[in-house]
Amino acid sequence: MTKLYTFGEMRQIINAKLEGIDSDSSFNDFSIDSRKVKYGDVFFCIKGEMTDGHQYISQALEKGASAVVANPETIPDELKKTEFPKILVPDPNLALRQWASEYRKIFEGHVLAVTGSNGKTSTKEIISGLCSFFDSNTYATPGNYNNYIGVPLTLLDAPLEAKWWVIEIGSNNFGEIAELAKITQPTGGVITNIGESHLEFLIDTLGVAREKSGLFTGMTQGSKVVIPESILHLDIVEKEADKAGVELIKTGQIAFTKIEDRIKFNLFETDFETVITNPLLLQNLVYSLTLLRSQGLPVVQLQKATANLELNLKGRFHTLYMKEWILIDDTYNANPSSFQSVLENMKNLYPKNRKIVVCGKMAELGQKSHELHQQVGINMVKNGVEILLGLGGKEIESYIGGWKKEGGNLKSAKQFTEIDDLLNYFRNEQKPGDIVLVKGSRSARMERFVENIR
Repeated sequence: MTKLYTFGEMRQIINAKLEGIDSDSSFNDFSIDSRKVKYGDVFFCIKGEMTDGHQYISQALEKGASAVVANPETIPDELKKTEFPKILVPDPNLALRQWASEYRKIFEGHVLAVTGSNGKTSTKEIISGLCSFFDSNTYATPGNYNNYIGVPLTLLDAPLEAKWWVIEIGSNNFGEIAELAKITQPTGGVITNIGESHLEFLIDTLGVAREKSGLFTGMTQGSKVVIPESILHLDIVEKEADKAGVELIKTGQIAFTKIEDRIKFNLFETDFETVITNPLLLQNLVYSLTLLRSQGLPVVQLQKATANLELNLKGRFHTLYMKEWILIDDTYNANPSSFQSVLENMKNLYPKNRKIVVCGKMAELGQKSHELHQQVGINMVKNGVEILLGLGGKEIESYIGGWKKEGGNLKSAKQFTEIDDLLNYFRNEQKPGDIVLVKGSRSARMERFVENIR
């Protein structure tokens, strides 16, 4: 945060009641983590899935917090009668979003939002990398801070002197993207795709399409959003865009040519080249360039930025060349659509090599979990995978069920419950020339396999 606020201004922004605070005094930083509080910070008592900041008020005050944003009803009983600087609100989480929304209004540069079922983070990183060529102050969502808490934190940490903010927006339930888009107020955006993600709450891909289209609600008329021309439920996306007065820019497939260690392609009737070779990332690069062109950046400058673009996208189809075989680290996350894409790309890139998939579960699929895991197992066989090694419980059984249904060799499909057993089996089974894909949702922690096998 780069703006100095008075507590009186804060009171008005979040409709709070001050206790023990001079409204004319000021602060310029805050924290939601009591362990990271610095002297003079305002501490927000944020309630997350696992913790509630109200339980850490004492620690924050001991660290020198100048005030605490809290719900008076949730303050621990032993502190309720204690005098300390309080900013009282019914919901500190909402207060954080309200403040972020007000802070966003001050920013005069471009705010580019990225959402989609998969590819959000890599696309965000590509856009940020390109923008950094034009402005070293370019700011982007750290990691995957893309939810109700992460997006406000990202906005409040963004420098006002920058020309570009690149914000990733995710969702687990209906209405979340719309609310975060209203806070973010994007000047342009990308929807990378519509796929089978977060079906536990969004039900099906139609629900996903409606939720992702919530991005338009935070945009002014005439704003531009890039989408694949083959996006699922295009009619829904077009209808919601038209309702909001947002212009859709549809991108098709681009021909890529590999020359030595670089990829060449033609876009905007101009030749581009890049060191990116991953087919999935190349498509995200096209989305990114199309978005930036719509924001008024000259093609010749985009050409230079692309040629100089370097990315470190660990866990996203990251190809590691081992001594005699190839490891594809795609452990960042997994859902059915991203799994299908990576299987197809592996088949196309390595048609003659033996292919092994080492996988964990795909999370947040709700009642369709068994069916969708089974379908991925079917797709493995269809895409030439010869060995399936799964780590986990019932979801792995579903993978194997699909594998069997499609005619895969059951002797080549193994289930493990312990990482060490999986590693030992793999080391004995692996052969020179193998292509090994490692994939699973974050909760499956499949990066453990990559870390131990390298």
